[in-house]
Amino acid sequence: MSEQVPFSLREIIADTFEISPDEVRPETAENTVEAWDSFRHLQLILSLEGEYGVQFDPAEIPNLTTVAKLQESLLKKGVGF
Repeated sequence: MSEQVPFSLREIIADTFEISPDEVRPETAENTVEAWDSFRHLQLILSLEGEYGVQFDPAEIPNLTTVAKLQESLLKKGVGF
């Protein structure tokens, strides 16, 4: 259910991967989105850092491969959606 993903996060992910916001669900992952490659993954990370004013640990970035993991990491960083 896309309503489990906050609107702002859903929009950033949809824009980055050029998909419909309706396709962005917690289980959406790098292996379910054709456009989710290493370049767009980095674009997404930079967009999230800019939007939410957070910094991801470089060691953490390769593991943020699902929407649920991204959302969980942002919440741990104190982002209030």
